[in-house]
Amino acid sequence: MTKPQFLIDLERDGYVVVPNVISKEQCKEFQQKAWEWLESFPYGFKRDDKSTWTNEHLPYSTTGGLYNRYSVNHEDFVWKIRTEPAIIKIFEQIWGTEDLIASFDGMNASLPINPKTGRKDISTTKAWPHIDQNPRTVQNFELYQGIANLSLNGPEDGGLCVLKGSHKLHQEYFDHIGGFKLDQDAGVKENGYNYKIDEMDWFKGKGCEEVKVCAGEGDLILWDSRTIHWNASPTGEQTRFVTYVCYCPKTLMSSEELAVKAQIFKDRKGTTHFPYMNRVPAERPGYYNALPRRPDGQLDPANRTRPRNEPDETPLMLKLAGVVV
Repeated sequence: MTKPQFLIDLERDGYVVVPNVISKEQCKEFQQKAWEWLESFPYGFKRDDKSTWTNEHLPYSTTGGLYNRYSVNHEDFVWKIRTEPAIIKIFEQIWGTEDLIASFDGMNASLPINPKTGRKDISTTKAWPHIDQNPRTVQNFELYQGIANLSLNGPEDGGLCVLKGSHKLHQEYFDHIGGFKLDQDAGVKENGYNYKIDEMDWFKGKGCEEVKVCAGEGDLILWDSRTIHWNASPTGEQTRFVTYVCYCPKTLMSSEELAVKAQIFKDRKGTTHFPYMNRVPAERPGYYNALPRRPDGQLDPANRTRPRNEPDETPLMLKLAGVVV
């Protein structure tokens, strides 16, 4: 079977943009539902009132708009994208199987940050280069992550930044510096490693180009978990809307792990990008922001443990959630 061009490009560069995967109608519906979700909290946010574009009026997020709490992971409009057949088909091509499970990831609705037409209460996010893979396993491919890009995403609209080709160079770099640094490691049971800004010079010296990934409304962005990446804030005039999608073969989980995953789904809890790891950020031991908080540090009294609008539990959804085995 001939390998599709997008997969050739993805394996070579560590990222790729697959165009026109999601319909414009679905994108507009997602945008509308995301606005409604933000406005549903009792803090007075209004999309048409820029004076409410502040942390005091918005639910808790990271990096100015990444939402992975409040059971947003299981909102009907998020699951509608997660069960989009065209997205799933691409991951079936990647893995060579139709028997996939999905991550219960969050969504991003980042309001632009600029003094004239956007938010004025926060600064743009500084680059935080990292990989979403254990540094002990960087010689092996483990996962392709995905962004369903649901609004036009140009140079000033924030989003994914990558070091092109960096996914192939980690072990060489670790050998060069005498091993990875434990203080930058997320740990044996976690998937993640943080790089320092000055370490990027070595990768750039090896030909890794820094790319702010741009995409059209309805495109699918894919990247290797080993590709060094970070998130940039939008600084133009439009809000960034995406949801994160990731799938892998069900065979990567044992029957016991699948049972845990099914319970996480039934409890409507969110997970990290890795579909097979059953990591629930809201239950992270000792983590200050495991549960959403208000700007004054108090736990959010408007926290939700079920979605505002429950999804219809279709056979495809139950399959992706590991409920149907």
